[in-house]
Amino acid sequence: MFKRLRHLEYSSLYPLFFTVVFILILIQYSFFSLDAIFYDLWARFDIFSTPQTKIVMVVMDEESDQFLGETYPYTYASHYRLLSKVLADSPQGVGYLVPLETEPESLVEERYMDELLTTVQEFQKNKKGFFRFGTKFEMMFGEVLPVEELRPLGYSTAFLYQDNQVFARDAVIRRASLNISGEDSFHLWMANKWRESQGEPKRDANSFPGATYNAEADATFAMFKYTQAPVDSEKYTMIPFHRVVTGNYPEGYFKNKLVLVGTQYISNPDDFALTPFTKEEAKSPKLAVHANIIEALSTGRTLSPVPDILTQILSVLIAVLLSFFISRVQPTKGLLITITLMLSTFAFGYLFFVIPGWWFKLSHIILGIFVVYYIWVPFRAIEEYQTRYAIQEEAKLLKQVDNLKQNFISLMSHDLKTPVAKIAGIADILRLQYENTPPQRQLLDNVVQATKELNNFITSILDLTKIESQNLTLKKENKDINKLIEGIVEKLRFEAEAQSMELETQLAPLYPIQVDSVLMNRVVSNLVENAIKYAGQGKTISIKTWDDPQWVYVEIRDNGVGIKPDDLSHIFDKFYRVKNDSTHAIKGSGLGLYLVKYFIELHNGTITATSTLGVGTAFTVKLKNE
Repeated sequence: MFKRLRHLEYSSLYPLFFTVVFILILIQYSFFSLDAIFYDLWARFDIFSTPQTKIVMVVMDEESDQFLGETYPYTYASHYRLLSKVLADSPQGVGYLVPLETEPESLVEERYMDELLTTVQEFQKNKKGFFRFGTKFEMMFGEVLPVEELRPLGYSTAFLYQDNQVFARDAVIRRASLNISGEDSFHLWMANKWRESQGEPKRDANSFPGATYNAEADATFAMFKYTQAPVDSEKYTMIPFHRVVTGNYPEGYFKNKLVLVGTQYISNPDDFALTPFTKEEAKSPKLAVHANIIEALSTGRTLSPVPDILTQILSVLIAVLLSFFISRVQPTKGLLITITLMLSTFAFGYLFFVIPGWWFKLSHIILGIFVVYYIWVPFRAIEEYQTRYAIQEEAKLLKQVDNLKQNFISLMSHDLKTPVAKIAGIADILRLQYENTPPQRQLLDNVVQATKELNNFITSILDLTKIESQNLTLKKENKDINKLIEGIVEKLRFEAEAQSMELETQLAPLYPIQVDSVLMNRVVSNLVENAIKYAGQGKTISIKTWDDPQWVYVEIRDNGVGIKPDDLSHIFDKFYRVKNDSTHAIKGSGLGLYLVKYFIELHNGTITATSTLGVGTAFTVKLKNE
């Protein structure tokens, strides 16, 4: 084990070390502003939260002021007329968010206040429904209560908690007050009454998911889910105050509904608030926010924040896991993995928010992913650069070695051609100009044949070096392929007859085509020579030509021993030779067919080979008819 530790590449662990250190530092800080962005985003796109409580809002606004000829908070006569109309329509309950804290200014007003009190009490006593005042809470004066005569009707604090001192500190309403100083808030009281009317049990403030007690405020709060955008008034059932007073609404409009009465003066900024739907400007009516909170509490749609320690552990685990993957892939794939992981984190955070109501604070996880990416990518880029540089240097070195090899082969081949030619010349002189005994003539014939084979081999090597150095160029000219073939046949006929072989030609009339005559001579000569070498004694070699509008075809066929299928697929490979008992004694370099194929493809042509053991072999060359 100690040996492994000694040989361990510690430099590869540096990014992981820095990643873990940065993540551990990162999770020591809170990023509430970023968490608030994700929270508000999920709230705006929560497609699973739909309203179930039937709420109607009666709105006091500038239109009602003008119609009634009154100003806020209106006379007791107007409030009496409104409540008598609403209660006569048998609503399930009424939440009055106008505290009516001013004393009557006349006996007539006092009489209307008494009538209002009597009408509501009768509504409550007959168990037709419930009624509650929602009171404001002002920092300077405390809770604003209704006049003493109306307090028996019941009142609770309708406090809208804005995130001014905690969390994002952006004054956005995300929490609902459930209990203040031991008493249920207006929203929880109304929600419980609605639940009772629907045959469901009441809920204690501490029974809601995510409910937390704040000792400084002596209150219990819970983050709630909006069912509708408060800023979108068209989605709410809303009617102006004066229309109810005058009876201008359909019969049964309030029946079995929860009615909220409140203000919505465009000229009064206090009637509007910041919500996740309108964070830049206070455009969400507070009356609609009250409706959302009551809806959320009546259906239990509060959020349970996932403990910070869990998100911190997840941040570290995800960072280590992402580091592992990024360290083993290319930077581009690392970026793709990072983006995929980030989108997956968003998706899971959203789904946990909208379905079970679990709120993950994603800031640490998202920032952790960014930290991993910006630590590992530079390290991976450096590694990639070093690897690429090493490959380039190795390629340069290999190219230099290859050039040296090619130059050496080329020089050696050129230098060998001269002495080989001299040997062949001397052997020819000795053979032709001097009288030799049969053994001497045989030896001289062997020398000539050996020099010929050596010369062919040197020529093949020179062609190969030209190909690999890309110095081989075509010298095309108009040439009749038939004449070229006839010349080759005449040249090789003696060699064929020496093997008791017959050369047959079937040459169709052809137009001249553009070819390099030297290379095509090499092609046809090699194919015919191979047939003479390998077909066997007494066999027939046929050479056939024909054409069509696109191609000129040359076929060299023999009825020799044939080639095995395993060998046939490799005969055009460089230095490949068919090895068997019949070919063992035949000399060759293994470059002939490789060069043949290359020369033909250089002419934009093709060559194919077919063979059947015991039947023979055929090579078909296709050249452009142009």
